[in-house]
Amino acid sequence: MSADPKTVAELEALDDHRGKVTIAKDRAAIEALYTDDLHYVHSSGTDEDRATYVERACTGWYDYRKLEVLRRDWRVHGDTALCNGDVAIEVIVKGTPKAFTSRYLQVWRREGGAWRIASWQSTPLPAA
Repeated sequence: MSADPKTVAELEALDDHRGKVTIAKDRAAIEALYTDDLHYVHSSGTDEDRATYVERACTGWYDYRKLEVLRRDWRVHGDTALCNGDVAIEVIVKGTPKAFTSRYLQVWRREGGAWRIASWQSTPLPAA
């Protein structure tokens, strides 16, 4: 099943924006991208709700330096979009630098005409 190219382009632009505002620690922009019932599961297994993730992403607990999308595959079903992808991440977590590639599943939901992320789950890939 192929997704509508216009919808995919919109979602990819939003996802690219997400990377930029996360690195910039732009709280308002980050909050606008996530649903109120967000579940964000990091590659470490840490599971956070929206409030916890936003707080940590904006205050330096997570100091993202790089979020480079390597691959994205989309499936869109009405007001829900699933993205399986790979991302190269450089982040400082509580003062400890980390660099790795992660494989993820991202769930977007259209609410009131706007796409927002409802879930993120990632798994680290072995170093090459």
